[in-house]
Amino acid sequence: MYFNNQISQYCLICHKPVRKIPSLYHLIHQVCICPGCINKLEFIHYHGSFEGIPIHIIYRYNDFFKKLLFQYKGQYDYALKDVFLQLDYSRLKRKYKHFSIVIAPSDKETSKIRGFIPNKEIVSLFASDIFMGLYKNKPHKQALLDFKERGSIKNVIEMKGGENLYHKKVLLFDDVITSGSTLSKCLELVRDKHPEEIEILILATKVFDKINK
Repeated sequence: MYFNNQISQYCLICHKPVRKIPSLYHLIHQVCICPGCINKLEFIHYHGSFEGIPIHIIYRYNDFFKKLLFQYKGQYDYALKDVFLQLDYSRLKRKYKHFSIVIAPSDKETSKIRGFIPNKEIVSLFASDIFMGLYKNKPHKQALLDFKERGSIKNVIEMKGGENLYHKKVLLFDDVITSGSTLSKCLELVRDKHPEEIEILILATKVFDKINK
């Protein structure tokens, strides 16, 4: 991982020296994000409930996060995979050591062009048991739809190999929650496999009224 080698001397986001501005946090921890970029990320660490399941959201979806996520997913900046969860790395690795991480599905064709699956690479920072059985049975771009149209995702997402989740502890992961339709369908499919426990981890949101339901 990037923060364990010499590349960590420079911020993966702005490429400036990580320790250019003195910071006690950076003296103690090995991180690849400079203080300036950390300050632009709005940490909220929201803990709530989504359809009766504990949910944790790390960031507010502000303009900086939007740009960062686009640079990673839309401009294929693979190195940014280590940025999103790095400050929570130790806690996540410890807490979800015995969990199977279920990834919300990406568009198959886009992932082929990209050369990597964004959500999988992000959680690979702290986990090795990653379940990739959720998939879209046809192209479906949520970002291009309005809130009402996004409900149609329930007919697009399916699961294969779900028997591997039976009686397991499961962490359902996605990068952003907006309408909650994708998360709801993924959760429905996971629940059908009767896991021992379910938790949800989301990188960012800007729509809190869709969460506590």
